[in-house]
Amino acid sequence: MTTDTGRRTQAERSATTIAALIDATIETIAEIGYHSASLGEISRRAGISKAAIFRHFDSRTDLVVAAANEVRHRHIRAVANLRRPENSTEPIDLAALMHRARTQIRDQTNTVWFELMVAARTEPELRDRLEPVARALLTEVEDLAVAALSPTLAPDIARILATSLIHMFDGEAIFRSTYPRPELEDARIDHIAAAFQQLTQPEP
Repeated sequence: MTTDTGRRTQAERSATTIAALIDATIETIAEIGYHSASLGEISRRAGISKAAIFRHFDSRTDLVVAAANEVRHRHIRAVANLRRPENSTEPIDLAALMHRARTQIRDQTNTVWFELMVAARTEPELRDRLEPVARALLTEVEDLAVAALSPTLAPDIARILATSLIHMFDGEAIFRSTYPRPELEDARIDHIAAAFQQLTQPEP
């Protein structure tokens, strides 16, 4: 809450600084990679002294994990309305849902996830710290899939489909930087959507 004099409270200033550091961390990792994202570079982009970082985060890992959690929240906000309740009786346009999911996964922000997942493979502390963030993200995505695909699909099938599509689009996003195959990528969505429609048609 802002005081009557118009001055920001300490909590407001702290929140603004933390948000700036997290935004700068996401931007830095996305643009130059995890290993090159030094605290010096992050502080420069945030316009905050390097020493000031440690007033809010105990370590670089703490800041990186906070950035990963923010990426998670951005993803969920972007796909939270895949299917509105008032349209729940309409046929599911899986192709449209898949295109939306693919667009979000290809967003530059998602590059942060790729960078951190690779780094976590050989950094035990980072791996342990990221595990609950990754678990929460996948759980939230699967819950959204259940809501979007119900009642056409059973919840367990909707969860498997959502996770499988995420992993597929993650692989596409990584490979397309060196070997793009747009015609195959579009055909893949069409074929999966067609197979889905056939599998979910009521029996005669």
